[in-house]
Amino acid sequence: MAYGFRPIQMAGSRYNTGGFVKVPIEDDLIGTAIYNGGTVQYTIAATTAASGISANDTPRDNALSVGVLVGAMWVNAAGEQKWGQHYDATGTAGNSYAFIVPLDGVIFSIQGNLAWDRKFIGFECLVTGSTGSAITGNSSISLLQVTSDAANACIIPVGVLENGNETTATPDVLVRFAAAGISTKPLF
Repeated sequence: MAYGFRPIQMAGSRYNTGGFVKVPIEDDLIGTAIYNGGTVQYTIAATTAASGISANDTPRDNALSVGVLVGAMWVNAAGEQKWGQHYDATGTAGNSYAFIVPLDGVIFSIQGNLAWDRKFIGFECLVTGSTGSAITGNSSISLLQVTSDAANACIIPVGVLENGNETTATPDVLVRFAAAGISTKPLF
């Protein structure tokens, strides 16, 4: 079963906090779920209601993605504070927050669609799937492995988790985001 992106480690030799950033969810889109492991974008707008995080389940080379959702906190219509590994679309305006891992300099794991081979390293790939599971809270996106750069792609395989799953049709592929897929405004 696909699970979206999972942060694995920092790339390079920079300091690793293992942390995440708390960011408001866009009030205009609080009725839309965001799943754990799904990529998100930040909308910068002149109005508070139109500013904030929203799902971006099809990351492309358009510099929109800012991070991957790893949890959420919100207040529902009954005034109850809720915490979850995903945002279930029941929050209220001004009281809904996403916890995200920023994309820059992070290696992620994502389920691939073909048995692993090192020939996939370095080619820019796309993802397939959208939204996620309300039961598990996980994103349903997975990697489409290719042996030539895909149009508009921004996800680059750098290896595979050696967990015994490499030779199956659903390996856990290690990836990073190409600069073209990451928001050009460094907000986090």
